[in-house]
Amino acid sequence: MPQLVSSIFLSLFVLLHAAATAVSAFSLSSFPSLLPSTYTIHEVPIDQSSPDNTQSTTSIGERIKNGESIIQIEDLVTPDECKYIIEDVLRHDAEPTTLEKPGLVRLPTRAAADRASAANIPCAAPLSADVDNLLHVILKRTASVMTEQIPSISEVLFDGESVCRLLDTERLKFSSREPAINIYTPGGEFLAHKDAQAITVLIPLSCPEQFQGGGTSFWSQDSRGHRVEDPTIIIKPSAGTAMLFGGCVTHAGVSVEEGTRVVFVSSFTCATEDSPVILEHRDIYGDSL
Repeated sequence: MPQLVSSIFLSLFVLLHAAATAVSAFSLSSFPSLLPSTYTIHEVPIDQSSPDNTQSTTSIGERIKNGESIIQIEDLVTPDECKYIIEDVLRHDAEPTTLEKPGLVRLPTRAAADRASAANIPCAAPLSADVDNLLHVILKRTASVMTEQIPSISEVLFDGESVCRLLDTERLKFSSREPAINIYTPGGEFLAHKDAQAITVLIPLSCPEQFQGGGTSFWSQDSRGHRVEDPTIIIKPSAGTAMLFGGCVTHAGVSVEEGTRVVFVSSFTCATEDSPVILEHRDIYGDSL
């Protein structure tokens, strides 16, 4: 009889473990790496008083490089993906590091955490394996849109190399502790700064109705600076809409007054022999421009 009971418990354990594994696998498999064949793309001039950029003789890639425009890709991340990521990251109640100010926590991907650790840079515990995998899928989706729908990004910002190929062959150099999820709670902000990479991908995952304040502020290239002038434009896109902009653009995460704002951020450039993938710079945290 004891052997029979042990056998029954063992069978139940195996079945429960298999069911849990299946649920986890189903959750991630329900998020395809590529959804529509094309996405709706909008160009937003940072200087709203400037002429319509659609009539410009320069390419979108050049306008991003020159800090003239922000590119928005609608619904790049689905509502289910946004919900899945937010629920997972908020469940872990992560603690900020000494690099963050109150109200902001940055959760790195596992690769970003490894790079930071190797460079002795303070870093929060990395994201869960499931969210880490999903963010890679989203980043790959973003690279695909850049490569297929906005080819001038590859031509101008990555010396003609496909962004998809650079990502697949691990030849992109990311900003410190990125890719990452930033979590803003009341009082949380990211002071004005420049990312100094070829391009930044910023995707809000929270709906604007879920928080007050917040958003991303930008300063035009002919602005006298964030210490003197208010932002040229503040953008609060819908959840899942990606924003792409150049590394020369001064921008800031606006302080959240109420609620929680969750965003995915990834700034990167092409790795070279002089600036390899493994090089990790300490954060230039706002107001040090």
